[in-house]
Amino acid sequence: MISQVSTDLPLAEDDPVIGFQKKDLIGLGLPHNDALVINIQIAQAMVDRIHADEGSAANILQLTVIQQMGLKAKINKSAKSLTGFNGATTVTVGTIELDVYAPPVINSQTFMVIDEVSPYNGILARPWISKINAITSATHQQEIGA
Repeated sequence: MISQVSTDLPLAEDDPVIGFQKKDLIGLGLPHNDALVINIQIAQAMVDRIHADEGSAANILQLTVIQQMGLKAKINKSAKSLTGFNGATTVTVGTIELDVYAPPVINSQTFMVIDEVSPYNGILARPWISKINAITSATHQQEIGA
């Protein structure tokens, strides 16, 4: 049963909008089509060379990164096959749950752990990008060392 009806309900607030403008490109070396590579805190370590990749479905970390963090014992050992865009298959060492810090958002993510040669220490993929409601822009990234 309804005891009172009010028409003065507050409007729902949207999250703040972050946009990109042409002026944001001033000083960037364009054109480029570099991968979006970031440095980010994962667990208690700042990890560099993390590829923020909306095209990947799995968060991935290199085994060497986990070892350097002193967290190898926390890996849940399970071999699974990951298939890349080129059809190459990699077998995982296991998975690990770690907090990813992108202030003001901190959230736990599951990472597949691999022991492969790569130019990246890891990949933060759609599960993380969606969780923090991010929209990436490789065009607007600042070139490291610029």
